[in-house]
Amino acid sequence: MSSVCIDRIFDRMLIRLMMFLVVLGVSVSVQAQSDSSYAVLKGHSDDVESVAVSRSGELLATGSWDNTVQVFGTDSTFPHRQTLYGHRAAVSALAFSELGDILVTGGNDFRLLIWERDLSGKYSLKKELNQVHSAGINDVKVGRNSDMIFSCGDDGKIVVYSIGRDQKWVIDNQLPVNSITIKGRNYILCADESPVAKLYSVTGRLIKEFVGHKDVINSVDFKGDMVVTGSSDKTAIVWDVMTGKQRMVLAGHTWKINSVDISNDGDYIVTGSSDGSTKVWDIASGDEIKSFSEPVGIIRQVAMSQDMHFIFSAYQVDDEAGNPTYGLSVWKTGMAFKFTSAEIAQNIRRVRQLREEAIAKAEADKKEVEQQKKQLAKEQPKPQVVKDTYDIQITIEDE
Repeated sequence: MSSVCIDRIFDRMLIRLMMFLVVLGVSVSVQAQSDSSYAVLKGHSDDVESVAVSRSGELLATGSWDNTVQVFGTDSTFPHRQTLYGHRAAVSALAFSELGDILVTGGNDFRLLIWERDLSGKYSLKKELNQVHSAGINDVKVGRNSDMIFSCGDDGKIVVYSIGRDQKWVIDNQLPVNSITIKGRNYILCADESPVAKLYSVTGRLIKEFVGHKDVINSVDFKGDMVVTGSSDKTAIVWDVMTGKQRMVLAGHTWKINSVDISNDGDYIVTGSSDGSTKVWDIASGDEIKSFSEPVGIIRQVAMSQDMHFIFSAYQVDDEAGNPTYGLSVWKTGMAFKFTSAEIAQNIRRVRQLREEAIAKAEADKKEVEQQKKQLAKEQPKPQVVKDTYDIQITIEDE
């Protein structure tokens, strides 16, 4: 049984225990909800395990134990766009490409599915990778140019897959890998079933280890010169990537931290925990500045929107009757990401470059198809013409 399955069973047991204690009138250490969620996105019929926000900020996706992916828009009403079917087990990992034209999903069926967005905005299955991992997939990332896919799983492998070349290479971490994040094209940071986070080169060379947690690390994030890790020891640690030393320890959760996310401006950290709370921390001071809670629930994964207006918490909750509910809580942060003029110009140049590359690739693909058609036409045998006794031409078509 995979570690994800074991965690899920254990989390369910914890929820049941909490409900039992509540019924008995025993005080349970779960923080009261500090603010009602702005919206709750539903549609799944089982626990929501994963969530991803596109870098363009216009799309949101959730993966569930019901084997499906739900895609939403990110305007104020969060409209449901599409349900994706294809996995045969829980969808435990999601990642968008930079423009949102590619969505990669990984599951406990050991498969990676690559979905491509058409001009109507709908995703369709482009490619299915069946022999990438030999156990459940826990995390995926898409490279900046949408040409590389990075994945990790319970088989202890970190896999780098080239879409264009249809090739992969494998980093053997030996221990099951819970989470990865990438830095450019050259570095991969991973959290595994140990208290130590590891920084690898893309070729598999171990560059640095981050030692300080007292229990398994479940989630990692990387921005600038800062690394953040979230652990089952109930803390998140902020590290200096160059020295490998701790900058600060964020303590406040009462159960394990399952997910961490650094805000777009690099000033805040979001953490999600099995204590049912989603917390926001100020990196400059190390203070907890906001907390949102699901009463008697488990937060599996968190993500902050690119504009920093919203936080998304994938949760599993049992109501007072013990009936499970599933969904994605959307919390208003009261924050906003402020682009500088240089950043706006840089992002515009980047988007234009990506669009030009996409257009060039589409034109090249079109020309290749036309050339293949011409080549096939040349190779077709000419019809054989036979004259009968009455000089009437009869054409015998090649079958």
